[in-house]
Amino acid sequence: MIKSVSLLFRNPSLSPEEFRAYWEDVHAPLVKKLLPGLIHYCGSFPVPGADTSPHGEAIDCDGIVELGWPDMATMNRDMASPAFNTPEREASSARLMDISRTKVRIVEQVDVDLGG
Repeated sequence: MIKSVSLLFRNPSLSPEEFRAYWEDVHAPLVKKLLPGLIHYCGSFPVPGADTSPHGEAIDCDGIVELGWPDMATMNRDMASPAFNTPEREASSARLMDISRTKVRIVEQVDVDLGG
């Protein structure tokens, strides 16, 4: 699976709770509707007070979002589609996050067989 993994930074006008609620209730359903080739979509949000020190330095972001497609061609088609690049989706992104700080990496997922 090909994935776009994004580190998101919330719009400063939103609290962390408002950021997560808007992503779950408004933005994620909109994006899901506009990307028909998606086979994976998830968001991960910081756990308040979690100690990351045994594992490494904490990532300074408000959320991590993963979008997954079966291949690069499907991802490229979805992301370039006029259906995705709409004023509605762009306005939702701007309301949700500080787009200038977003970090993105395109990766290939490798699954490990855990047995059992």
